[in-house]
This record gives sequence, C-alpha cells and structure tokens, in this order.
Amino acid sequence: MAYDVVIIGSGPGGYVCAIKAAQLGLKTAVVEKNATFGGTCLNIGCIPSKALLHASEMFAEAGHAFDMLGIEVGAPKLNLKKMLAHKDATVASNVNGVAFLFKKNKIDSFRGTGKVIGAGKVSVTGEGGKVEEIETKNIVIATGSDVAGIPGVKVEDTITFSSK
Repeated sequence: MAYDVVIIGSGPGGYVCAIKAAQLGLKTAVVEKNATFGGTCLNIGCIPSKALLHASEMFAEAGHAFDMLGIEVGAPKLNLKKMLAHKDATVASNVNGVAFLFKKNKIDSFRGTGKVIGAGKVSVTGEGGKVEEIETKNIVIATGSDVAGIPGVKVEDTITFSSK
C-alpha cells in the first residue's frame, strides 16, 4: 500500500505530525522501533519524571505544609512501590492515548527500525530481522535525538530506583 506520508518516529514531533496529516486527509503511516508510541518524552523522560516529581512534592507538602493550614496528619510514609505504580499508570495513560488517536485517525503503524532507502521508499526492519518496504510520496524523519557520548565515560540507559 502506498502512503501520502510516512513518519519515522512517534515522539512528540512524530505523533503530532501524523495526527495532523491524517486530519488533513493524507493516508498516513508511522514507523516506531519501540513497543509503545510517544518516544523518550512519554515513555522514559518528561512524563515519568514529572509524575514522580509531583508525587514527591505531595509527600513533602504533607510532611511540612499541611500543619500550617490546620491539617493535622501523622508523619507521611513513602511507599515507593505505589509511587512507581502511579508513574507507570501515568505513562500508560499517555502512550495509550497516542495509540487511540492513531486508531481514531486511521493511521497505520509499522513496528521496527525505519530507514530511508530511496525517493519515496522506507524500509522497516522488525523483530527477527524481517524487512518490509513502504512506498510513500513524503517522508518525515522525527527520530528525536540521543545522548552524545563522552569518550571514556560509560552512560547507563536505565535508571534504577531502590526502595532501601
């Protein structure tokens, strides 16, 4: 099937582009290498960090500011497992919202790593190395960015939280 536009990447730039293109009547597809839409921001960056920050601020407020307002509660107790579950639910709500908007706007999605292989041609290498070719009139590259490495310094890709 040929598309009017194929967007490689479904982060904030990619998903907004795809939804707008579809709303303008263009046959649209998105290529995403990760299991969920939304890119770094929705999955591991802005949204989860803000969910944890909000919960942390509420914890601090309960421990310090409530008494000044005449609200007397015992010392708050941190339940890290519940806080992380709140973060996970917030992330899921956001990525599921993007998936809903893709479905609502009839945007096709391809899972795998996208590569421009020529004018109007995008290849998608999925799990197991299966390659699929997509024809399109227009290509938008919305892959975001990645951390620039520092020679001799190892940068971890994940953040681990400990309840200790």
